[in-house]
Amino acid sequence: MAHKHFICTHTFSSENNRRLFLTPPEKRTPPTKRLNEKEWSKASKGTYAICLQTWVGNDDFFFCHWIAKDEDQIYKQLEAWELNHIVNTLIHPMNRFMSAYRNSDEIEQFPESGDKW
Repeated sequence: MAHKHFICTHTFSSENNRRLFLTPPEKRTPPTKRLNEKEWSKASKGTYAICLQTWVGNDDFFFCHWIAKDEDQIYKQLEAWELNHIVNTLIHPMNRFMSAYRNSDEIEQFPESGDKW
C-alpha cells in the first residue's frame, strides 16, 4: 500500500506540556543538544509514520505534515514517541500534495470525477 499525505493539527494537552515541548533541549533535565534540520529529519522517521515538516508558533497548537499508510499509523507513531499524552491530534488526509521544496516532476492530482476524492 502506498503512503498517503496528512496534515495534522496537534494541540498541547496542557500549558505545562506546551512549555516542556518548547523548552530548548540544552535547558531540559537532562540537557541534550539541539538538532539541525538533517538530524531532525532523520529522527522524524518512525516505525509507523514519518513527519516531514512542522510549523510551531506561539499558540497552544502546531501543525505537521506526515506520510503514513493510514491515520492509525500516525497515532501509533505518536504513542511510540510518547507524545500521545502531550498532544491531542486531529488528522486531515490530503489527496493532493504539491511542493516547491520537493521540486519534482509529479503531475498535479485531481479527483477522477466530480470534486471529491
